[in-house]
Amino acid sequence: MKQESMKNYLLAVLFMLATLNASACKVPVFSLEQQVEKAEEIFIANLREAKVMPVDNHRKWPWIQGRFEVKKIIKGGVQSKEITLTTGLGRSDCGIGMTVSWNYIIFKGRKDTGIGDPSGTHVIEDFQMDELTEKIQSIMRQQKVSHGTNNSLK
Repeated sequence: MKQESMKNYLLAVLFMLATLNASACKVPVFSLEQQVEKAEEIFIANLREAKVMPVDNHRKWPWIQGRFEVKKIIKGGVQSKEITLTTGLGRSDCGIGMTVSWNYIIFKGRKDTGIGDPSGTHVIEDFQMDELTEKIQSIMRQQKVSHGTNNSLK
């Protein structure tokens, strides 16, 4: 009898672990170079307001809507000094944790209205801004040269 209950216990633990793993956000990890190449717009912005939005016809989970003030454009042409973006609540839905008054480096497509873990968007401290901006600009210069060289060979 003890062996049977131990077997059931182990099965229950394995089931719980499998369930936890299945709900976790699984995204490939991209290098900064890949994030820069993929993004059409890269900018540093300060989160001015965030609110949890209810479930609606398009989403089956609550989500966050954030209003950002654009502080520095690194790539692309952000159309406004303010931009509203959405994200999941975080963890298993791949959302970005949003904290009002924090700065974020945002990587996105021109028409994207949402951000998440796969994009590379994350919190950035004031002391990191100049260094990260320079690094991204250096990557963009290298990619421009690399793409220019590749095009001339065709």
